[in-house]
Amino acid sequence: MKQIAYETGYNTDSVERLLKRLDRTHEVIRYSASTKELLIINWDKYNWSRSEKMDKPLLAEISAIKCDEFRRFLAEKYNRRETVMVPYDGHVERNIPASEYLERDSGSKTPREAKIPSKGKVRHKRGKYGWVRLTDEEMERLTQDLGAEELARCIAYVDESAQATNNRNGWKDWNLVIRKCNRGQWGIERSPGGGPRPSASQGAAEDLRALHELFDRE
Repeated sequence: MKQIAYETGYNTDSVERLLKRLDRTHEVIRYSASTKELLIINWDKYNWSRSEKMDKPLLAEISAIKCDEFRRFLAEKYNRRETVMVPYDGHVERNIPASEYLERDSGSKTPREAKIPSKGKVRHKRGKYGWVRLTDEEMERLTQDLGAEELARCIAYVDESAQATNNRNGWKDWNLVIRKCNRGQWGIERSPGGGPRPSASQGAAEDLRALHELFDRE
């Protein structure tokens, strides 16, 4: 659930409520808390076939399933599978395994609908590699505080740094990291005089402007 929460931006409680709703109300999945596996019940109806090329990969994937009930359920489907052209009858397969949640499960009552976080609370991937995650509200505040150009520079620098080291620094609060990047002027080389050293492209552009001014005076 932690991985789902990280990928979607929801908290773990919301993820658990959503899973239970898909499980108990819509009956389209089953979940095993002990093995952290999720079973999509009717996935096989449109994806499996009797192609010989699929036999070994399918069997290998089924064998790798940790939950015994999930593995038996899929093994039975594997042995009696047809082509993908199975008419959809709108009914869920019977004899499906039961789900398993953590002990804090409140019981057999139908769970309330999960509260979906507001749009501003969802953290979206920023930068080329998607390491930096910021909500729309955080992006708006950072733009106001740092300016769009500096914010884009900091995001690019932090994102590339995390990619290069596989986030060895363990950054999690990306809003704070971006602000530290701005305050510390990370990624900006300093000239001997103490000011920022222009990049190669900036230096070339300045040289070109100087040449134009020289020809204009002549």
